[in-house]
Parts: sequence; C-alpha cells; structure tokens
Amino acid sequence: MFGLGKKEVEKDPKKALENAEKTLNTGVSGFMTKTFMGKDFTDKMNQSIDMAKGALGNQDLATTGMDATAEVLSIEDTGMLINFNPVVKMKLKVEPRFGVGFETIGQSAVSKIAIPRVGDKINIKYNPADPSQILVV
Repeated sequence: MFGLGKKEVEKDPKKALENAEKTLNTGVSGFMTKTFMGKDFTDKMNQSIDMAKGALGNQDLATTGMDATAEVLSIEDTGMLINFNPVVKMKLKVEPRFGVGFETIGQSAVSKIAIPRVGDKINIKYNPADPSQILVV
C-alpha cells in the first residue's frame, strides 16, 4: 500500500527467468497455479521459460562463441519458434578455424526465409566446452 515490501524489478534477464520458474513451480503460488490453471498451462509456461533461457544462451554465444563453418548433414523442425523464426535441430560436420573438425547435433533458431538444407555450408558459432550449443550466424 505504501511501497512497503516492494521488490525492485529484476534487470538481469537470467535472474528474472529463474524467479519466474521458481514462482511458477514452487510454494503457494506454484500450487495455486497448478490447481486453478491446470497442468497443461504450467507445462506450456515451463516450456516457454526453457525457450527463453535457450535464447539467452544464444546471445552469449554471439559474443563468446568460437567461429566455424559447418556442413548440414541433417535437419529437422522442432516445432518451436523464437521471434517467429523456426528452431531446428541439425546434425553438423563442423570445421573450426583452429583445431580438428567434429560432428555435433544442436538446436538453433534460423531465418524463416533462409532455412539451411542438407549439404549447405553455414557459418556458426559454438561453445567449445559444449559443442551442441550452436548459433547460426
């Protein structure tokens, strides 16, 4: 009523997503959400939070990921969208600028007007600690 107990708005997107996930799944608010909104709603919200976390992870890759070219060995639609662009699961033969080539399977959002096809060479950024984390650039 007088601003007592008001929480400061979370400015870090990762912490905001963690708080949303905690609120949705634990405590009284989690119980009430599951009771009144249902399991399907809760599952869809958790899926949305997971997608947002994935998108934030890709932002990190854009700045810290290792550059490479990759040949698309297989591609399939996941049914998910990020900013109206499809998220696809791809098996890639990666040729890093430095180091030995390798194969990996990962998911990434791609432009809906330039979806890669099998055999295409694409530019990516990847996490050397977890090569399944890729970003099509």
